[in-house]
Amino acid sequence: MHIPPLRGACLGFSGDDQVVSLHIPAAGEDEQAPPRYSFDLEYDVDRPSNLIIRLLELDQDSFICAVQRSISFPVSLLADLVDRRKATADEMAEWQAIPDENA
Repeated sequence: MHIPPLRGACLGFSGDDQVVSLHIPAAGEDEQAPPRYSFDLEYDVDRPSNLIIRLLELDQDSFICAVQRSISFPVSLLADLVDRRKATADEMAEWQAIPDENA
């Protein structure tokens, strides 16, 4: 399966020129049409140690028309991913205890 590279990922800036978000268009089924959804990752203003990821629905002109889902999570989780940290024994045990939905 060939997955085309995402185009149009960009940073969002605040009025004082600080990076506050990362906007990533989601690849659609029709590669020629503009994506209908995108993701927005930004710092949580109320809790600076957290990030918020949002699934956004876009209109035909690629403007945001709705927020479909939103979740806040600790910045440290993203830092662990970037650092490629090894899972702890407790984390592995928790992950392995989750039932397989396909079984």
